Amino acid sequence: MKDASIDDLIDGLADDLTPVRPRRVMGGSLWVAAGWLGAGAVLVWLFGMRPDLAGGVMPPLSMLAFWLVAATGVAAAWSALRMGLPGVGRDYGGWRWAVGALLALPLAALFVFFGDAHAHTEAARRGFDVHCLLQGIVSGLGVGAALFLWLRAGAPTSPTRAGWVIGVAAGAAGASIIALLCSSDDLVHITLWHASAVPVSAIAGRLILPRFLRW
Repeated sequence: MKDASIDDLIDGLADDLTPVRPRRVMGGSLWVAAGWLGAGAVLVWLFGMRPDLAGGVMPPLSMLAFWLVAATGVAAAWSALRMGLPGVGRDYGGWRWAVGALLALPLAALFVFFGDAHAHTEAARRGFDVHCLLQGIVSGLGVGAALFLWLRAGAPTSPTRAGWVIGVAAGAAGASIIALLCSSDDLVHITLWHASAVPVSAIAGRLILPRFLRW
């Protein structure tokens, strides 16, 4: 009788359950790609693409910085998407390697800056300056929103870490978009006004998002 009662209890609980469609990373990836490409298309339409890129050429240094930032964004977005899947013992640390590689930009910028501090200070002040940073933060909101909605539905086990990773992905996405618009090839400018969108967005993600990602 005891076993029968347990079976009846399980059957009673199972009667109220409905099938749930499994979550697929591909679906979340499409939303992230839409947020990334959509923001990029809007900004290029509003402000125009940098002249040399429109001609199919970008200086090697600017190209290297672009790919470092973009790789950081892709790695962070992928980690955030996997945080929204059920599972135990998953490794979400791949994005840290990309962020570590991105640190090469400020280190290289320091060497360049001290080589000719006056010239590079003036270069950092010219052009878009803080507008690049603000546009980078704003243009990353599409990726940030897509990842937030994905993780909001998935309820990650570590909202604090999820907030960090969403911020890194959003900031890197925005910085990569600004690299397509800003014509400056100065490494100090790129580091100070483009790549800075990554830590700024990461801090914002850490401070704002965890409370909305909790169970």
